[in-house]
Amino acid sequence: MKVEISDWVQAKTKNGELIHGFVDSLDVQAGMATVFAVKSDNSESIGRLVSVREGWLRKLPTHSFEDAESIESLIDIALAAKDEQWFNELSLKLSTLSVTEGEKNRKPHRRISSSNRLGYPV
Repeated sequence: MKVEISDWVQAKTKNGELIHGFVDSLDVQAGMATVFAVKSDNSESIGRLVSVREGWLRKLPTHSFEDAESIESLIDIALAAKDEQWFNELSLKLSTLSVTEGEKNRKPHRRISSSNRLGYPV
C-alpha cells in the first residue's frame, strides 16, 4: 500500500501497540514510516513520533474536516505537534466557518410596527 506524508493511518508497532495518527516522514529504502501518534493503546506513545514498518500501516479513508468540531480536533493536534503555521491556518478556517454558520442560523428579523391599528405607539 502506498502512503504519503500527512496521510492518516492506523498501525501496529514492533512492540504490538496500536496507534492512530498521521505520517510524518517516510524512509522508502528501509520500508519504514514515522507516524505522529494521536491515539494509542500505550498512553506514552500519544503525542510522539513512532517508527513503524510501512507494511504494518493501514491508510484511513479521507475525511472532510469542514465542521467546527473536526477543525477544533485538528487544532488540538497542531498544538500537540507544535505546528504554528498549521494552527494559524486552522484557526482562520474555524473563525471563517463560525461566521458562515452564524449567518446560516440567524433568523430574519420580523419588522415590528411602531404603532397599532389605531395609530397609538406600541
